[in-house]
Amino acid sequence: MGLGWIRLDDGSNMRGRRKCRYCGKPAVVWLGYANLGLCAEHYVSCYENKIRRMLEKHRIRGMLMVAVSGGKDSMALLGTIGRISESLDIDVFAFHINLGIGEYSEVSEETVKRFCKDVRVPLIIYDCRKDLGFSIPDIVKRVQRPACSVCGIVKRWVINKVAYENGFDFVATGHNIDDASTYILKALMTNDIYSLVRGQEEFSESKPELRLVGRIRPQFYLSERENMLYVQLTNIPIVEDQCPYSRRATIHKYKRAWDVLLKINPIAQINIVRVMKKIRSMMAFPEPKLVQCSVCGFPTESEGGVCTFCRLMEMMKNSHN
Repeated sequence: MGLGWIRLDDGSNMRGRRKCRYCGKPAVVWLGYANLGLCAEHYVSCYENKIRRMLEKHRIRGMLMVAVSGGKDSMALLGTIGRISESLDIDVFAFHINLGIGEYSEVSEETVKRFCKDVRVPLIIYDCRKDLGFSIPDIVKRVQRPACSVCGIVKRWVINKVAYENGFDFVATGHNIDDASTYILKALMTNDIYSLVRGQEEFSESKPELRLVGRIRPQFYLSERENMLYVQLTNIPIVEDQCPYSRRATIHKYKRAWDVLLKINPIAQINIVRVMKKIRSMMAFPEPKLVQCSVCGFPTESEGGVCTFCRLMEMMKNSHN
């Protein structure tokens, strides 16, 4: 993301090469939002400490399922939690969904498998075509809805279902500050009041009575570029190709706006997220009322009592008729 957020320091754009604040060695990174230069060793330790503090802040213990796509964000998250989990009394498991998107999904699954084997983290794989009966391309073709919307609906439902049925205490996902800030920016620019009020949070509690497993986003205040640098410095394999469907997603237009905004204010992303969180708390907006879906039994906000996923599956059934 934006150059004002994080700048890899090769010395070409500085008045003399910056040094690590902690040891004086040449810095490999300059964090503009923190006015901080770090060498490789101290960058890795600082990154892992940020993840650790987020997990400790929300008292994450027990069985933790880390949702892993194979991309830089989730692989950095799994790598970090794998390294610090023992000291936090966390039993970490990886969870991967094969979306059935041709070669992209096959490469993603193999990358996740290989890494989990290397770091000895148990892996659960959910294959949409085998376990659900449909791949993401199947659903997109038949229901004529945007691919990213369909994928999000399916992944949220599957992740919660698998976590709940396997007795996990929490789910960890790789959402980052770029995701959270762009969500707000897009809502502001498109007059989406509901999304502004609802927002995105770093943590949501479990609600066993509704079959809802708690979620933690440990990278909530870390950027995509920080996650990428971590996997590079720790030699974590990742899938570098974008999902074929996501290339056409409109959200990228809003993400690119941060490249300009962060040059003006390196801490703009953090500020907009924190300000919106404070506004929501000051306005005391009521939490969305959740009920159990009358079809699958998992939580939904739908007033009709049928969750979005089950309505999507009904559309798939009807498309055969």
